[in-house]
Amino acid sequence: MRYKSIFNNETGENTYLLFDEETKNGVIIDPGCKIEDINKLISDNGVSVKYILLTHCHYDHIMSVIPLAAKTGAKIVTGDVGSKNISNPNINLTKHGLGYAIDDIKTDKILYDGDVLELDSIKIKCIYTPGHTSCGVCYYTNGELFCGDTLFLRSCGRWDLPTGNMDILFRSIKERLYTLPDDTIVHPGHGHDTSIGYEKKYNFCVRDD
Repeated sequence: MRYKSIFNNETGENTYLLFDEETKNGVIIDPGCKIEDINKLISDNGVSVKYILLTHCHYDHIMSVIPLAAKTGAKIVTGDVGSKNISNPNINLTKHGLGYAIDDIKTDKILYDGDVLELDSIKIKCIYTPGHTSCGVCYYTNGELFCGDTLFLRSCGRWDLPTGNMDILFRSIKERLYTLPDDTIVHPGHGHDTSIGYEKKYNFCVRDD
């Protein structure tokens, strides 16, 4: 498996492309970048996108979902609560963040906690991590964690937006993510990569005390 990433200069959001090196089949995680930039990322790597995985519902992570799905035919994948939140403008904040409401995203495949999505040699485990939003999930594969806005380098996601909850977020981090191997590489929805072991020691919000 290989991965590539791009980021949105306006929101700082990271979009990830994961793909099988032999078959060139892959997935996009959180298409919050401009659609032309995502299309270029896919084209430059010669990838056929089969799934679009969403870590949560916020506008800066879903803004290109609809045109990407239309172009690639990829299935949209969310957690259970995510299948409801992504089309609720009061929760996905699209009117506030984009200037228009997105209320018509339909989940094609729901992953429940612990489910594994398989695509050729890639096996992606879904880990439910609510707190930043009630629909937060992370995707774990081959020692790599794609965690949306749950965990950041020396920080974590905010909890003061609709459906956010500080206690639940901290519990998700400590009980769901800090139990992963210390050498797990963390790819957040914003900012730079880190590792589980580093965050357990140095995270400003949640340390493994």
